[in-house]
Amino acid sequence: MKFIVVEKLGQSAIVTIDNGPANTLGLDVLAELEATVKSLSNDEHIRALVVTGAGERFFCSGADLNMFTSGDKEKAAQVIDAFDRSFAAIRNFDGVTVAAINGYALGGGLELALCCDYMVAEQGALMGLPEARVGLIPCAGGTKMLADKIGKAWAKRIVLGGETVDARKGFDIGLLEEIVDPGFAKIVAVSLAEKVGGQGAGAVAAARQLIDNASDVTLTAQLLAERSAFLQLIGSAEQLEGVQAFIEKRKPIWCPEDED
Repeated sequence: MKFIVVEKLGQSAIVTIDNGPANTLGLDVLAELEATVKSLSNDEHIRALVVTGAGERFFCSGADLNMFTSGDKEKAAQVIDAFDRSFAAIRNFDGVTVAAINGYALGGGLELALCCDYMVAEQGALMGLPEARVGLIPCAGGTKMLADKIGKAWAKRIVLGGETVDARKGFDIGLLEEIVDPGFAKIVAVSLAEKVGGQGAGAVAAARQLIDNASDVTLTAQLLAERSAFLQLIGSAEQLEGVQAFIEKRKPIWCPEDED
């Protein structure tokens, strides 16, 4: 891989975007990111994914605007499709995903972070969706993901007004789950990600999907979905081991490596 660096730590994989100086997302970078995340999702030993940026200034500055200088609609559609595939891979990752924001997260960079389950940012990080400044709009789910997370009013301030928010403001409005000191985003993100290792993989996957869909359905529909997912887990090797381990007051053995 030329633009994506992968480091595996226990049951977590750290995926670093390395396309200096601003870690922009071009077609090659998006293709590598998609392939990397899909590969890790198929790795039974990886339960959590941490996404970050190389260097100390940028998490990811979003799309490479050179891709839009010609005004070619067909080319622009290809770019959107590449973003869709890459970000869908992150949203569909089987385990837990954490964005470790170590600097600027702008445009597609913030949309990338919003695809993750948790967002951790260092003091000094800045986040925004400034596409309207160049006559464009967010096109990788930013308008929905941002509004879902922080509400329409703040989403409009960030998208329509072009506001950037620092880590403190981001935490205050519910954009971030945690603020950390400079240089510690990746460490804290891995710590959060590793907590999923003590949970059953099937249970995590089912619960994650239910939570992601919760805002789009009624309580009655959600109760039916929970019932169905719950019953699907009953009788699985994972469920039987988890309950037996609890009764025997020991840690569950989810896979052979857990015995070490």
